[in-house]
Amino acid sequence: MIRSIGQVRTNLMTESSIELLPSRILELSGVLPDLDRGSRVFVTWLPGVPFADVLAACDLLKLCGYLPVPHVAARSIRDTQHLRNICTALIERDIPRMLLIAGGADKPAGTFTDTVQVLETEIPAQAGIRTVYVAGHPEGHPQATEKQLEQYLLRKQELARAQGLNMQIVTQFCFDAAPILNWEKRLRAAGVRLPINLGVYGLTTPRTLVRYGLACGVGQSLRFMQKQRWKLHRWFTPCNPKDLVDAIAGSIAETPDTLFHGLHFYPFGAIARTLEWRRNFSCSTYGEPS
Repeated sequence: MIRSIGQVRTNLMTESSIELLPSRILELSGVLPDLDRGSRVFVTWLPGVPFADVLAACDLLKLCGYLPVPHVAARSIRDTQHLRNICTALIERDIPRMLLIAGGADKPAGTFTDTVQVLETEIPAQAGIRTVYVAGHPEGHPQATEKQLEQYLLRKQELARAQGLNMQIVTQFCFDAAPILNWEKRLRAAGVRLPINLGVYGLTTPRTLVRYGLACGVGQSLRFMQKQRWKLHRWFTPCNPKDLVDAIAGSIAETPDTLFHGLHFYPFGAIARTLEWRRNFSCSTYGEPS
């Protein structure tokens, strides 16, 4: 072991972020118990939601001392001027960062269909955006092959280097460590050097996780949960991602050149429970709430 598991756990939690809907942020008045000021909070931009709602949530988060990371969905951008307006609005708020995703809109609002097209305009970098997070898919994507996904990441990495952007990966959430570890090894072998923030489910129920898993297409992880179905009799009892985090921490401790960098929590409504667990896990041997 190059580093202790405990040290790695602490580092993972220090580098962790959480993702919330703008409506939930506004409902909570931007106050997130158990989350240190200066922590990153990703703000989703769902299809059909005005970007002004995302900006309002970002304003509130900044007022409360957090670092907002707004989603910018390529398929929801009308044209280059719309993209320029979005980037300008972020820089005016001193938010030089974004999560750039393709987005879930069935039909593009304009000329952009993917994130590479957005990056190739150079508009985010020219506007002053300095950090761009991009999506990672440890279990694949229904509309792209494994090789295509690797090529997309390599192209984004190339564009980021050329434009002086700090680029990191944020993955979809998973239940099973095996496909995640294999995916990270494949990326390194392919030449990807972008830090990975692993998507981790919050302390919600198995029923909720399965529902979101089906919607997000995390197939291998759902099959893993089926193998663990003897545990699912606790259908309304919060799940605990301890085993998944421990597996990733063990891999980091043994792999000097690992791409794993931090965690990204998807609370699925269980915001308070997730943040409490996160705080306790970083200072607990077993990762259980004290």
